[in-house]
Amino acid sequence: MKKLKFISQDQEMALIQEMSYRIKMSDIDIHPSKTCFLMVSPDYSAVVTQHLSHSLSMDGEIFHIEAVNVPFPDEDSLDYKVDFAEKYVDWARQWENFVLIEAGVIRGGNYTWITQQMELVSNNKYYTVALCENTGSKFKSDFVTLYYNDINEDLHFWWEQPNNHWKFDSK
Repeated sequence: MKKLKFISQDQEMALIQEMSYRIKMSDIDIHPSKTCFLMVSPDYSAVVTQHLSHSLSMDGEIFHIEAVNVPFPDEDSLDYKVDFAEKYVDWARQWENFVLIEAGVIRGGNYTWITQQMELVSNNKYYTVALCENTGSKFKSDFVTLYYNDINEDLHFWWEQPNNHWKFDSK
C-alpha cells in the first residue's frame, strides 16, 4: 500500500491562502467583470474555488463560478464531455477569461480534455489552478501550491471518505 499524502483542514486552508497570494503576485489579467472560475469536479473542488473567488475579489466583486462535472475513473467520460461542450459555447460568449480550479490533479486527464475542448470552441484565455498536483500528471497546471508523487503517495483530503469509484487497498 502506498503512503498517504494527507491534507489536513489546516493545511488545505494554508494551501488556499498560498494559492491566492501566488495568483495575486502573478499579475495575470483577470477581473470578476470578465473572468469566470470553472470549478472542475465540484465534489472535490468546491471549497478551494469558493475561497479563491472571494479572496481574489476586485472592486467589490467576487468571481462568478460555474461547475464542471467530470467522470470518476470508473465512469465513461462521453456524457460529461458533451455536457461541458454545450455549456462552454455559452460561457465563451459571456466571459473573456477562465480560471479552471481543481483541488487535486492526479492524472491530468480532465484538464486535458477540458482545455482541448475550450481551444476548439474559442480563443478565450484560460489559466489552470491545482491546489495539489501529481508530479507525473500528463497535464501541467499554471499554478500549483503542492506537488506530490502518485507513485509513492495517495492524495487524500481530510474531508474524504473511501468511495466505490476509487480502488482502495486496505492491506
